[in-house]
Amino acid sequence: MNKKKNFRLRLSDIAHSIGNNAIDLVFPRICIVCREKLTLDKWLCDSCLELLWNNNMKRDACPLCGQNRIFRKCTCEYNRQEPFESAFSIFDFDDTVKSIVHQFKYDGKKNLAYDMGKKYAGLIPDSFFEGMDAVVCVPLFFVRQMRRGYNQAEYFAKGIVNGRSNIDYIPNVIVRKRHTGTQTKLSRTRRVKNVEGAFMIFNGKKKLLQNKNMIIVDDVITTAATVGECAKILLEAGCGKVRVLSLARD
Repeated sequence: MNKKKNFRLRLSDIAHSIGNNAIDLVFPRICIVCREKLTLDKWLCDSCLELLWNNNMKRDACPLCGQNRIFRKCTCEYNRQEPFESAFSIFDFDDTVKSIVHQFKYDGKKNLAYDMGKKYAGLIPDSFFEGMDAVVCVPLFFVRQMRRGYNQAEYFAKGIVNGRSNIDYIPNVIVRKRHTGTQTKLSRTRRVKNVEGAFMIFNGKKKLLQNKNMIIVDDVITTAATVGECAKILLEAGCGKVRVLSLARD
């Protein structure tokens, strides 16, 4: 009986494999960035994966603000004013990363954000997580999240936690009280003003933050105005220290 069952299972596996190969032949899986045929990764071809690797390896990041000093020198050693202790970004916001971010923000690929977090969590230095208690994410305004159906930063954060397994994720800690609009064309000063007072801590989560060290996760950091405002309210709520983590730095 067991032999017959095992034989049927093997036949089922073979049929499933043949079916998948036939589908790939008719509708080949292609890279979400360059449209080349995929091999091992479910999203990106070998060439685009290599571009991401080179992107990460060529970063000379400031240990405080995360800015790639090859492209732009920061002033952290002379004028440190951020409320968070340090920031780390896995990649620079180049064309490849821009395409990836665009698709998990605007094309419904929420699992892409999760997979990017899980796959590249190992590129974050262990020292960044030392002494930290939990991860939270930058929230969307509820209307925008309803339209999109999800918060891409949350999926990225969950992927990071899954990829590291030594830190917890706490959902719905920070609430965006009002719609701040796009900040793409705003200066640093105007960005800071635009997000001032835009966030609050959810009442039910305040006790969880007392004397805890938190990591704020976002998809892309540009001037750090948004994550800075989030860090400020976490500290006001009783957190000991705050660090910032993102997929990319623009």
